[in-house]
Amino acid sequence: MNHRHDEANKLHPELLTIGEVFGGTTHYTVPIYQRNYAWQMEQIEQMLSDIYDAMDVRRGDYFLGNIIVAHPESGVYKVIDGQQRLTSLYLLLSQLGHTAHRGLLQYEARQRAAAALEKIASEDFNAQVAPDAPHGEDETTGIWQGWKYISQYLRQHFKGEDSKSKLEIFKKYVLGNVTVVRTTLPEGIDFNRYFEIMNTRGRQLQQVDIVKARLMAHLVDDAERDCFAWIWNACADMDAYVQIALKHENKELRTQVFGDNCSFVSVTSFDELLKCLETNPGQHGAGGINESVGLADAIKAYGQKSVEKTEKNKDTVHFRSIITFPSFLLHVLKIVQKDDADENEGHLDDKMLVKRFTKFLNGTELDKRNKAKEFAFELLRCRNLFDSYVIKREFTGTSDDDGDWSLKILFKDGFYKNTYSTKEKENEDDDTDAATKELLMLESMLRVTYTSPRTMHWITRLLRVLAKKHQGSKTIEESVLVSELRGYARDKLKDAFFDGEEQPQGFSIERIVFTYLDYLLWKEKPRPDFRFTFRNSIEHFYPQNPRDGQSGNGSVSKNLIDCLGNLALLSVSDNSRFSNDLPETKATYEHIINQSQKLKKMTEIAKIRWDDAAVLDHHREMVSLLKRDLEQKYPGIQSHEC
Repeated sequence: MNHRHDEANKLHPELLTIGEVFGGTTHYTVPIYQRNYAWQMEQIEQMLSDIYDAMDVRRGDYFLGNIIVAHPESGVYKVIDGQQRLTSLYLLLSQLGHTAHRGLLQYEARQRAAAALEKIASEDFNAQVAPDAPHGEDETTGIWQGWKYISQYLRQHFKGEDSKSKLEIFKKYVLGNVTVVRTTLPEGIDFNRYFEIMNTRGRQLQQVDIVKARLMAHLVDDAERDCFAWIWNACADMDAYVQIALKHENKELRTQVFGDNCSFVSVTSFDELLKCLETNPGQHGAGGINESVGLADAIKAYGQKSVEKTEKNKDTVHFRSIITFPSFLLHVLKIVQKDDADENEGHLDDKMLVKRFTKFLNGTELDKRNKAKEFAFELLRCRNLFDSYVIKREFTGTSDDDGDWSLKILFKDGFYKNTYSTKEKENEDDDTDAATKELLMLESMLRVTYTSPRTMHWITRLLRVLAKKHQGSKTIEESVLVSELRGYARDKLKDAFFDGEEQPQGFSIERIVFTYLDYLLWKEKPRPDFRFTFRNSIEHFYPQNPRDGQSGNGSVSKNLIDCLGNLALLSVSDNSRFSNDLPETKATYEHIINQSQKLKKMTEIAKIRWDDAAVLDHHREMVSLLKRDLEQKYPGIQSHEC
C-alpha cells in the first residue's frame, strides 16, 4: 500500500480566523463555472447579526461555517464551495477599512467583477457615497447590492459619538474571533465525484432532532412518546395548517382535538390529547417511524433516512410560513417559560436551540417529564394560533410568483377563510374584510422590516397575547392584536428616530421609520392595491450626484440631501434603476413609485417642485405624523429639526 499516496489524498481542514483567511500572500479565485455573487439582504443581515450578537453577548470565538477550496496552484486557492460567504466577508472588510485583504479575492475571467472588488477595497474609496450602480443586470450587480446592504447595516448599528470606536472593536472581533474551517481538497480530485458524494449523503442530525430526542427521553411509555411525536411531526411542517398535518383523514379525531369547525384546539392538556389518541387506534407514531427514546437511537434513525428536498415546488404549495420550525420552537419556548422580555440573550437564535432547551430541562425527572408534556401541548396550541393569526405567503391562481400576504383560518372540511370574516364561505376574489386587512397590513409591515428570524420578536408578542387571552372557538378581537403590535412598533420607532440627541439622517435611518410611515399613510388613505414588499435600500429622491444634462423643478441643498424628507425606501434593484435621475424623471416609474406610500406622496409634490422648501415641508409633515402617533404611548415626545 502506498501510504504516501493515501496521505496526499486526505482532506486538509484548518480552523482559521478571518484575519488568517485574508492574510499573508494567500489568494482566492472563484472559477468561471461558479455563479455570480448573489447573496440577498436576508443572508447578509443574518451573517452580520450573528457576528454582532456573538461579539456583543457571548464574547467568545464565533464559527461562521465552511469554505472548500482546491489544492493551491502557485499560492492561489480555487473556491469550490463557500464563495458567497467569502465574498460577503471581503465586502465587509472593505467597509471596515481593512486593507490587508486587497486583491486577495478574484473572479476568474470576469473583469467587471474583479474591477468592482478592487474599487470597493481601495483605500481611497469613499463609503459615505453610494456608487453609481450598473444599469441592468451584469456580473457586478450582486456585488454592489451586497456592498449597500452591508453599508446600511453598519450605519444603523454603529452610530453616535462613539461609533468609530465601536466599529474598531467590531473590526478586531471579525478579524480575530470569527472563524471558518477552510478544507483543502486533495490534488487531482474529481470535483464532479466530490459534489456527487456531498449531495447524496444521508441527512445530518440537526439541533432540532437533538431537542426532540432529549424531550422524548423523559416520557415514561410508548403512548406518551407516540403522542409527543404525533404533535411534533405535524407542527414541523410549517407550510401546512397543523389540523391538516394531524391525520386529516380521521374526522372523528380531528373533531375531538379541534372542535366542530376544525379551527382551534379544543382540548386543554397533553393528557387529554393522549386520551383522544387512545380512542382512535392506529394514529400512533404519526411520523412513520418508531420514535425512539435515546439520542443514539435518534442519530441511527436519521442516519438511515435518505436526503429530503428542502425546496418545495410552488405549484404544490398553497401556503408558505414566514419562519422555520427551529425558530418557531424558540418562540414557543418563550411562551412556556413565561418570558415576557422581548429581546433576551440568544432567545431567537436557532444556533442556540440545544443550549436553550438544555437550560429548560432542569429539575427532577418528574419535572422534566412534565415539562416535555407541557411543551408538546403548547407547541400544538401555539402552532394552531400561529396558523390562524400570523401572516403567511399564499400561492393562488391570482398571485404572482412570490405569492401574496395571507391571514386565514381553517374552517371545516379544508376550507379557508379570512381570519375575521363573518362569511361561511369566501371566493378567491372576495375583498378582504376590514378587520383582517388591518392586522394583515400591520404584520406584513413588521415582516418586511425585521427580516432576520432572530429579530422577529413581534411574533412572540403576538403569540404571548393569544396564549393568554384566546379561548375556545371564538376569535380574539382584532383590536387587541393591533394594539399590541402597534405598541411594539412605536417602541422601535422611538428608539430609532426620537431618542438620540440628534435626528438620524441618510443611511443611519432605520427601516422601521420608513415602513411605519407607509403604514400610517395607508391608514389615512387606504389603497386597495398597496402591498408591503421587501425594501432595503435608502433612496435619495433628489440624488446625491444628479445626472448631467437633466433639468428639473428645483434643486436640493447638500445639507438637506440626507434629510428624511428627501428619502424613501426601495429595493436595491429599483434604487439602481432610479440611479441619479432627477425627481421628475423618477416620478414616471409608476411600478416603483407604487411600492411606497411615502414615495408616492413625494412624486405628487415633485410634479410641481422639489427644492429645499418642498423637502422641509414634506419632512415636517412626516415627522409630525410619526410624532402624533407616538404621543399615544409617549406623551410629550420631542423631535429634532432636520
